[in-house]
Amino acid sequence: MKTDARVRYTRMRIREAFFECLEKKPINKITVKEICDIAEINRATFYTHYADQFELMQKLEEEVLEGMKQSIKDSCESTSQGLLIKIIKGMMNKENSYALLTSPNGDPSFATRISELFYRGCRPRLAQHMPGCTEEEKDAAYLFVAGGCGYLISAWMKEGMQTPPEEIADRLRKICSTFLEAYAQQK
Repeated sequence: MKTDARVRYTRMRIREAFFECLEKKPINKITVKEICDIAEINRATFYTHYADQFELMQKLEEEVLEGMKQSIKDSCESTSQGLLIKIIKGMMNKENSYALLTSPNGDPSFATRISELFYRGCRPRLAQHMPGCTEEEKDAAYLFVAGGCGYLISAWMKEGMQTPPEEIADRLRKICSTFLEAYAQQK
């Protein structure tokens, strides 16, 4: 069933107001009243859509994770570079929501949930670079690569995402490939 345009507009205003608050303070300091004041709605309208600011953030996180799951699923046949570009562009299209949700003001466990999603979706791709390695060695390499990739993407976002996604994806691919191949040769 299609959602009414007024409902979509109200949810958009609530989310924009929430992100405006999240830019300034941590989730546990944000109140429903603040969100409503910025969104120019009453609290009853907010509570029609969300139980509280924590449920709102949870729903936003679920949307981001679903989008990433779909990107991974859709690009099973594409190259690792294609998958990285799609995910990075997706982060850019969320108008800073990804950066805010993973910021110190957001949910500290959200970045871990994203890493776990990538682990399940991308590990088979990484494993192909490491023939002859044990599962434990592949896991260790993946954790190392994921941490580095996550940090590089975080730094890119903090710097305002000025570098084109294709360039970031190419850097990540080269770094990962070089590391994984060198790691596998140590066997």
